[in-house]
Amino acid sequence: MSSIPTKTTVLVVGGGPAGSYAASVLARRQINVVVLEAAKFPRYHIGESLLASTNYFLKYIDAREKVLSHGFIRKPGGAFKLRKDFPAAYTNFVDHNTGNHALNVNCAEYDDILFRHAGEQGARIFDEHKVTQLNFSEQDPTHPVSAEWESKVNNAKGTIHFDYLIDAAGRQGLLSTKYHKDREYIKSLKNSAIWAYWKGSKLYGEGTERSGAPFIEELHDNTGWCWYIPINDNTISIGFVVHEEFVKEKRAGKTLVEFYMSQFDLLTDAPKYRAEGTMVPNKEGSGSPVYIASDYSYSAEDVGRLNYRLVGDSAAFIDPFFSSGVHLAFVGSLSAAISIISIIDGKADEESAAAFHNAELKVAFTRFFMVVMAGYKQMRGGLKADVLNDLDEKSFDRAFDIIRPVIQGTGDIGVDKSSTGNVELSEKEVRGTMDFIFRLFSHPPPGSKVAELEDGGIHGNVHDLDSDARARLKTFSQYVPHLMGHDGVMHILDAAQEKMRLSVNGPTATKLKPVGASA
Repeated sequence: MSSIPTKTTVLVVGGGPAGSYAASVLARRQINVVVLEAAKFPRYHIGESLLASTNYFLKYIDAREKVLSHGFIRKPGGAFKLRKDFPAAYTNFVDHNTGNHALNVNCAEYDDILFRHAGEQGARIFDEHKVTQLNFSEQDPTHPVSAEWESKVNNAKGTIHFDYLIDAAGRQGLLSTKYHKDREYIKSLKNSAIWAYWKGSKLYGEGTERSGAPFIEELHDNTGWCWYIPINDNTISIGFVVHEEFVKEKRAGKTLVEFYMSQFDLLTDAPKYRAEGTMVPNKEGSGSPVYIASDYSYSAEDVGRLNYRLVGDSAAFIDPFFSSGVHLAFVGSLSAAISIISIIDGKADEESAAAFHNAELKVAFTRFFMVVMAGYKQMRGGLKADVLNDLDEKSFDRAFDIIRPVIQGTGDIGVDKSSTGNVELSEKEVRGTMDFIFRLFSHPPPGSKVAELEDGGIHGNVHDLDSDARARLKTFSQYVPHLMGHDGVMHILDAAQEKMRLSVNGPTATKLKPVGASA
């Protein structure tokens, strides 16, 4: 292993999908980039289901075929049973474009492929090297200039100076948690996740064209939902997401395994698929076969300014309901990388480049946030809630067709239904999605703070969902017009540099608009 240099153009903290993707984009432009990752790769990580958009991001860094040939599970779509009296709605990733299939992955393998790929592109990658501290400029205490690191390999320590910093440190964060302290948690999505892995269980859609699709089912007491995801190590990931206010009560007097198993009693279909399967040992080699972790949703206010960018879970995390994690990591990492490239190329100034990254990341996050909140509003409302359906509709098929461009990630890459590259059609579809979603949160809910459920379930706090959704839109009102158009991130570099370019008549940069927004 080569030694860590004392100076680099870009330092990336974290070697997960966000950090590795940003490093690959930068290295392919012959920019000097170093990645410091605290863990030893490959390492276990939750988050096994990806979106259709991720293949297109991988193509941008020439990693698509490498990933597709690895043997991960082909994901043709996803099924969502949000009311026990309704059939599962299915979002088909490949009905209009066979190249739109996604993957269910063993994250240890998937993340390791991306990490090694960054190294093959020219980035200098180091796992088992933890960044312990950032140092800031004496002239400007908000301007990071170097990082202290420690090695788990040989207990070595050192300092690396950089021109630009990309914080991809994951959920523990770095800038937002240790220095800016501006991470804001979303009250209505303060959940816990509890999960385990099974062998010998059935696949949803087994023997049909839906085989490999994840299955999502709401808990009948309206406190959360279950995921059921087949992955490529011959296991099924089965987990539950439950709001923290109910976890203590549900877990009382039970072991962790008993608590986990008790949630299957609140489902209709998932237990049938689990059938005679058996739980496998902990994949990390020790401890309970059942995992539990906080699953809080949050976002940082400052995701990029001066010479730094926050990406992936360092910047924001949304509940995994629509499997948006890697998609949002790639969106933010690409915008971070190209904003830095544009400065180095002389196509943008620092202020416009940072503003571009802010808009790209926050628009993508807010779109997904709103559709996740809509899904939760439906689930927490119980049998009497007609949120995603009209009164005469007995399924959510129409709603899932409308929100397809967001939940498949295709609205952020400019790939339309017929895969023709017709930008206007993608714009129209994304506008239709956001019009539909905005109407669900345009007015305060009627009645009391806690919605009364007539089907005997635990009362769901629908009011908090509405309040959090409207607060998000108010806070990011400057970006709302751009939520309505597709982003076209697959072609982002040239377009982004055009948006950020310096005026030929002086140092003032043109005003920024996200790619895909009208001038």
